[in-house]
Amino acid sequence: MVRPLLGSVPVLLSLLAPLAAQMSPPPGRFAPVWAQSGTLANTNPVEGVVWSSFVTAPPGSPWLRVYFRDAFLDRGSYLRIVSLRDGDVMTMRQEHLAQWSLSTAYFNGDTVLVELVAGPNTTGNHVTVDRVLAGDPAPRIIPESICGSTDDRIPSTDARVGRLDPVGCTGWIIDLPTTGNDKCHLSAGHCFQTGQVLQFAVPASSGDCSLQHPPASKQFAIDSASSRSANNGVGDDYWVFRCFPNPSTGRTTFQEQGAAFTLATTMPAIAATLRNTGFGVDGTNTNNASGANNSCSCSTTTAGTRNQVLQTHTGPLTVNGANDLGYFVDTCGGNSGSVMIAEASGLAVAIHTHGGCTTSTSSNNSGTKVTHPGLQAAIAQVCAGTTGNNNECAGAIALVNGANGPFSNASATTSTPAFGCGSGGNDLWFNYTAGCTAPHTFSTCSANTNFDTVVEVLSGSCGTLTRLGCNDDGTGTCGLASKLTVNLTNGVTYKVRVGGFNGATGSFELRAVPGTDNGTITTLATACGPAVVAVVGEPRIGAILGAAVAGVGSGVPFVGIGFGAGQPFCGSCALGHNWASANFGASTALSVPCRADLIGVEVRFQGAGLLTPGGCAAPAVSLSDTKVVVIG
Repeated sequence: MVRPLLGSVPVLLSLLAPLAAQMSPPPGRFAPVWAQSGTLANTNPVEGVVWSSFVTAPPGSPWLRVYFRDAFLDRGSYLRIVSLRDGDVMTMRQEHLAQWSLSTAYFNGDTVLVELVAGPNTTGNHVTVDRVLAGDPAPRIIPESICGSTDDRIPSTDARVGRLDPVGCTGWIIDLPTTGNDKCHLSAGHCFQTGQVLQFAVPASSGDCSLQHPPASKQFAIDSASSRSANNGVGDDYWVFRCFPNPSTGRTTFQEQGAAFTLATTMPAIAATLRNTGFGVDGTNTNNASGANNSCSCSTTTAGTRNQVLQTHTGPLTVNGANDLGYFVDTCGGNSGSVMIAEASGLAVAIHTHGGCTTSTSSNNSGTKVTHPGLQAAIAQVCAGTTGNNNECAGAIALVNGANGPFSNASATTSTPAFGCGSGGNDLWFNYTAGCTAPHTFSTCSANTNFDTVVEVLSGSCGTLTRLGCNDDGTGTCGLASKLTVNLTNGVTYKVRVGGFNGATGSFELRAVPGTDNGTITTLATACGPAVVAVVGEPRIGAILGAAVAGVGSGVPFVGIGFGAGQPFCGSCALGHNWASANFGASTALSVPCRADLIGVEVRFQGAGLLTPGGCAAPAVSLSDTKVVVIG
């Protein structure tokens, strides 16, 4: 922990300073709250909000994090958490609750709205909120770590470096594994705690030093179970970890930030320039702030919009030990785990772990070399492959409808039985429960797939599996990715296996949907006047299609849903279909039942504006083009 400056014992402090780990937990406290949904079902064929509640921290709290006592979200159900301060939104499904240790991302402000959105035809949904972690203004923290008489840190925008909360440290992305989008991260071993969140694009703190948090899409739960760490003092202090994909976006840290550090294999010479970039405490708003370690102090009377915001500084390498480096580079509490970079090469050379700098030029801060044998072994173990345990059939993980992943098969082995096509190998396993009796499609056709895949679907239990289908190269624009459609039975759970052609490896995204996934939405020219219609959603069974009309001005909007060919209406205007359903208002939605006999059915949408000029003169009607949807 950060050690306070005790003016009465400066000699003792000078001895302790080199051993001061530089954590700075965000000041906050747990506050009890109670919000309970009860057990809820949704018997409708479309999802819907079945419960909502405001969750409030003590008034005036600058931020909060919600903790759940328990929760269950049936298939297709999810929680939606919305900040009342800035409208930031996070969505969480059942698997995300475990990844986030029954908690949410950090939200700015003191109140959020928690909604339980129940999936179609689901039962047993429930959630209980029993506490929040509420932010406080930052306390006074003064570790010995500013080198010299001025604080020379300046703001940084390095996308590779993130803030660890609530422990109060720094973590960063490394370019291992070298393939795929699921990269590893490094920090200090003494920063390891369960339930941590890695945040990027951290905004400025408030003027009273209280922390602010980035959007939930920039926050990532850490997979503590797969991480490896050591906390044995200077030179033997490291943490290697992965993060789960963001629950709202499905993106990994590397996909979101687009950059990673390469680790050095040799150390620079003494006096070489090193750079530190991290999230240290700062009670100033200026460069070259005077007062040495006083910069590492924050109070409500101090201007501190840079407090635990990303900053950087350079200085000379002064110590090259067996597994540790020493350097005359400014840091403060919260910099633990931050990256040390060789300025000449741009390579990461160490994990900053301990403060010890004073105004004396013989003092230094310290870190663990990235060449440390134990650290290298931990990197090899943690960064070898996927975060899950689905290398074999028995460890299959659940798929949801839509896009899943991305995943990496970089360290996967080849399972039995052998693939039925493509000499597949290095496979990962998934479970998928059919939501209706109909064809279902499984596809790796995505920009997030970067190698030649093979997809197979099997029924039965591990050890007694029956192959239902196998595909190597998909057709059309799928290229070397795979696409397979098989007939499934409602309520039955199947095994889906993805491997590489001849054992190829890389990262892939796996899409699972009812239907053929070959539906289309096209436009038929029928418009006269300014009305336009838009259709959103997936053209497949089991999906919801939304339609909205715009451009009707002060006229009365309608959206029509129909079938078959249209007919002339007036002049150049034409009805695009038989208008089987005329929906008053600017928008409507159509839930497509999950039924096999609807595959290939054509549904048409057209918008209209009654009393909207520019179309038919008598009656005054504007008609839009017609959207023709073929269900897949």
